Amino acid sequence: MERWVRAVLVHGTVVLLTVALVIPISALGLAGRIDAADRLIRFWSRALIWAAGVQVEALGLEHARGLGPCVILCNHRSHLDGPVLLCTLPFPFSFVIKKSLARIPLWGWAVTRAGYIAIDRSDHRDSVAGMRRAADRVRAGRRVLTFPEGTRSRADAFLPFKKGGAVLAIEAQVPILPVALAGTFDRLPKGSRAPRPGPVVVAVGPPIPTAGLTLDDRNRLIRQAEAAIHELHANAQARLSG
Repeated sequence: MERWVRAVLVHGTVVLLTVALVIPISALGLAGRIDAADRLIRFWSRALIWAAGVQVEALGLEHARGLGPCVILCNHRSHLDGPVLLCTLPFPFSFVIKKSLARIPLWGWAVTRAGYIAIDRSDHRDSVAGMRRAADRVRAGRRVLTFPEGTRSRADAFLPFKKGGAVLAIEAQVPILPVALAGTFDRLPKGSRAPRPGPVVVAVGPPIPTAGLTLDDRNRLIRQAEAAIHELHANAQARLSG
């Protein structure tokens, strides 16, 4: 399919479904029916991934099945990362997102009412308050995903991990679920407007326990999670290349 046709299909799908689903998602979120809102967000994501021509393979999903409240940490390479994860992980979850994303017309309004937590990473006080809201969400039984690199890489490479995800998991006393994505950078790198069809691999690792840990353990914990995600990414990349 010509690239411009793919771009029209993707953007048309996003616009049409966003307009169609923003009110139902928002209404369900405001009514406290977060899981129902999540199902609509997942439908939106599956449609986007189909329109983009992305084929997703998952490794290690047995580590996620049956897992209760947790903090999901994942590398971040592309705007496709969120939709791919929503199509793959076998449970509902919320994202910690940048405040700029929450300001996107319609979409941002809907997802924040469906339980997503918006924070301003450049404002330390707002960041801390946002992570506290996320911890409250996890203590109430929700799973929350955050990208510890904080932003997408302009190259297909890791950025330094920030400690917020580790702090969140320790404060909520829930495990960290390490996840890695390979291939999304090739499909839609930072700065690109049109996705390229092709394969993506999602690799999920064993949960990392935090029971009994304190904030003094946050540096060790984030290094442990970072090492696990690096290893998962290497495995996912090998599967993609093979």
